[in-house]
Amino acid sequence: MKRRVALCSGVFLLMALSNTVVPVLDRFADGAAAQGLVFSAYFFGAMLTVLPAGIASERFGRARLMQAGLAISLAAGLAIAVAPSVPMVIAARLVEGVATGIFVSAGLAHVNGQPDGGRGSGMFMASLNAGLLAGLVLTGVLVAQTGLRVAGVIVFSCLTAVPFVASLTLGNEVPDIRTEPLSRLGPVLDRYRWLIYATVVMFGAGGAVTGLYPEFSMADADLLGVQIALQNIATIGTIVLVSRMALEPIPLIRTSAGLMAMAVGISFFSPYGFALIGAAGGAVQIATLSFLARTEEPQGVTVGLFNTASYAGMTVMPALAGVCARWFGYPLAFCLVVLCAISVVLTIRRCSRCRLHQPRIPIG
Repeated sequence: MKRRVALCSGVFLLMALSNTVVPVLDRFADGAAAQGLVFSAYFFGAMLTVLPAGIASERFGRARLMQAGLAISLAAGLAIAVAPSVPMVIAARLVEGVATGIFVSAGLAHVNGQPDGGRGSGMFMASLNAGLLAGLVLTGVLVAQTGLRVAGVIVFSCLTAVPFVASLTLGNEVPDIRTEPLSRLGPVLDRYRWLIYATVVMFGAGGAVTGLYPEFSMADADLLGVQIALQNIATIGTIVLVSRMALEPIPLIRTSAGLMAMAVGISFFSPYGFALIGAAGGAVQIATLSFLARTEEPQGVTVGLFNTASYAGMTVMPALAGVCARWFGYPLAFCLVVLCAISVVLTIRRCSRCRLHQPRIPIG
């Protein structure tokens, strides 16, 4: 129980900290290019780290890596708060992303490797998404009340000390594995490639629509904030619900991909599509983790690949959709995202060749 509290509170605070610069990007850097670097440096650092961290968690134990992630995040957050220049803010955001990648891979590998992995992963992912939402909302409140652009950064950085202290009471159990984790990387990539592809597309689709919407809709910032919050709330609700249901992962991913295609199409006409996008994304998160938990592969490797694919999707698909919108218009950009989701409906069936020959296990 103590481990689960440390994990969920830790990922909540790290995600909140990651979003504290978003509402005040214009106060950290001038111009779209510099602001984009401040924003994306975090994701780049996390993308580079999640797979090595997952593999390392199989060698050195997960609690030790979680403690390192929390401690480095605290230091990186305070560095952002006092950084005197934009390059130093970017460097600190990169380090923050590295620290988050370490924590998330080790933490998720732990919960997904437990007997009740489905429910534990549900709590972990719900806490992750709730942290993203809290970082956006509470930062605005803190900045408005204090007048300090770094108020949210300072508060959430300091709060990470709480799960860090809690994690010190946890034992650092090293997983009992039969094979060298790194040697399984190639076979896992080959066997589960369509599952990895689905993760890239389904995470990237939500990011692509979110990236397109500000200029496409011409809505004010307050309305856009509500729309993004709607997506996060739907994701959290779906994760909590699905993690308690006995559903087969591959059919659930296929259904969710169809829902994602429909949701992206709806979002072209109405912001209410964001709720469906969030629901589809949440269902895929739990279905994928449930499937990976059933394998006999080292969870650090599989979860590391899952996290890498997630960050890759959020990096690549918004960029592709943005280029498409610029050169061919928004209708084709939205169509591109819809077609990518439909491709998951068609290809995820090929994952039947890697179905596990074991009794059906409920997600929850």
